[in-house]
Amino acid sequence: MKIGIVLHPYGEDKPAGLARLIFELTNEMIARDRENEYIIFLKHQPKIFPVFSGNNWKIEVIGGGFFWLDRLRKFPRADIYLFNTPALPLFSKPGYLIVLALDFAYWYFRPKGIRGFLQTYMTYWYHQISLEKADYIVTISNATKNDLKALFTLGAKNIETIYFGFRNIAATSPKMVNGLPEHFFLFTGVWKERKNVLGIVQAFSLFAKKFPEARLVLAGKGEGEYAKKLKTYIADTGLKEKIIMPGFVSDAELSYLYRHAKALLFPSFIEGFGFPILEAMNAGLPVITSNQSSLAEVAGDAASCVDPHNPAAIAVAMERLSVDETWRQEMREKGRARAQEFGWEQTVQKFLEIFKTIVGK
Repeated sequence: MKIGIVLHPYGEDKPAGLARLIFELTNEMIARDRENEYIIFLKHQPKIFPVFSGNNWKIEVIGGGFFWLDRLRKFPRADIYLFNTPALPLFSKPGYLIVLALDFAYWYFRPKGIRGFLQTYMTYWYHQISLEKADYIVTISNATKNDLKALFTLGAKNIETIYFGFRNIAATSPKMVNGLPEHFFLFTGVWKERKNVLGIVQAFSLFAKKFPEARLVLAGKGEGEYAKKLKTYIADTGLKEKIIMPGFVSDAELSYLYRHAKALLFPSFIEGFGFPILEAMNAGLPVITSNQSSLAEVAGDAASCVDPHNPAAIAVAMERLSVDETWRQEMREKGRARAQEFGWEQTVQKFLEIFKTIVGK
């Protein structure tokens, strides 16, 4: 069986969550499957081509353009094509099509203005067409599956939730991040409204009134209007000296942060899955996350799940983890155990079962 994987985006200088996730999935699938052949389709020729284990794979560069996916039919054919976002060829169907749905945050957090309005509805229209064309839809969580059914008209479509594995950041040799205190709370990720970074800062402001020695690390990229608003709030509330912003961090630096933080703060409004909470749990770091979206689904009872709209509730959870060592240790132990329930072996096996089911029809 020949399996085509559309690996897009790929080749970014500082890959965000989507790019890292789909690369990990592709890498794990090829590493664990020696029976099938893989064709990896890239949109652009990258500076450095991806390298995978074994010899049952090859790479094809399709080239850019608005209808670039429709050129798939001109390349070596696969039996099954896996698309990592709900974006399929508009005018052709080269084979059996499987689409991966991560989240639909663009619908719930729409850009302002006419341009943002048009962008949102064009994306929705494209997703509706792609999802209708797909032979099979895989969602990364039940929360995303519920959103999918609520937002789109799909009829009797095959939809299955497959939980993913995660990067074992804890196994990476740590690289020191300079300028950090002995204890701090941590957020890692892109500074977007849906990530609730402002809510984290507001919660920290409340917490710091009782614990003035406390510090907060906001790791990740901060650009655009939301990041500007966040930095203004930090300056206006006198928190600039207590909040450290190292920017984008490598896996080695993230390993260091997970080892030294007091807890991970990840109370997003919406997430397709929430990989940082599993990475942190696996590293033995307690987690404070959201009781909404997929985060409570993934965390189970192994994290402090709070209302992301309530900074005071986040601050209360921070205080409990700071003063209650028994609770903190319980969260560490539960977190490690919970992380072990999510592995790439199960993920790949479920995808292979879907492939066999489709080809066997």
